[in-house]
Amino acid sequence: MPYREILVVIENAATAAQRAAPAAAIAAAFGARLIGFFPTGYPISTAYGDLSGWAQLVDAFMEARRNEATAAEAAFRQELAARKLTGEWIYSEAEATESVTAAAVLYDLVVIGQPNPDAESAGTFGLRPEEVVLGGGRPVLVVPYAGSFPEVGKRVIIAWNRRREAARAVHDAMPLLGNAKAVTVIEVDPPASLPGEPVVTGDDLAGALSRRGIPALAETTTSGDLGVDNVLLSRAADLGADMLVMGAYGHSRLREYVLGGVSRGIFGQMTIPALMAH
Repeated sequence: MPYREILVVIENAATAAQRAAPAAAIAAAFGARLIGFFPTGYPISTAYGDLSGWAQLVDAFMEARRNEATAAEAAFRQELAARKLTGEWIYSEAEATESVTAAAVLYDLVVIGQPNPDAESAGTFGLRPEEVVLGGGRPVLVVPYAGSFPEVGKRVIIAWNRRREAARAVHDAMPLLGNAKAVTVIEVDPPASLPGEPVVTGDDLAGALSRRGIPALAETTTSGDLGVDNVLLSRAADLGADMLVMGAYGHSRLREYVLGGVSRGIFGQMTIPALMAH
């Protein structure tokens, strides 16, 4: 089923064009509508006792966010007009992560930005993309905070680990894979199979994609001291890939955090858009 409506989450005017570019490329390919979504975030006091001046701080925050939303909407609509695309704008004064997670169910694809890994945390009211991936139930295209991405889905890397999340991501990405010029299925450190154990290898997946007319090849490699996330991003650079497809958080989030899991590593240092599913 092709993408028909794409939700593009925009936090500020400065990122509107960069965030809209890959979404616009997908929308143009499928005749889809773009919906720009600006959730303000909403600071909630967790202080004990009376916090003097808290109401004034909230009012100042919300006023700044309303002004930012006005500028972001103008930038988004300018992108729509320049690309001759149809769409609309949604403004919400609510907690950002919960708003996007709730709205995701209504759309075919959600496009969000990677937080700047060098910036200080936005706090409890900032957008947390990993929570949207985990809770939204829809495929999420995470766009790196730096760089320009006017085209996605032409040269694709699939991170295959034989788990449910990876299978979900592959099938959520199928509309884009159908238009790809080259797809590389990569298994990093695949586990040894026991005698008689049923497994679906990267070669099996590449064969299934090829039977659907998708030009797919498979490769297997080891991570060594690099880590799986670094291997994937290195191969993406080698192959000139413009999109990574992967399942997110195969382990619990706590275990991912403690072990420095692949999902966490990709979120921290991504160099190309990543279509993630859980």
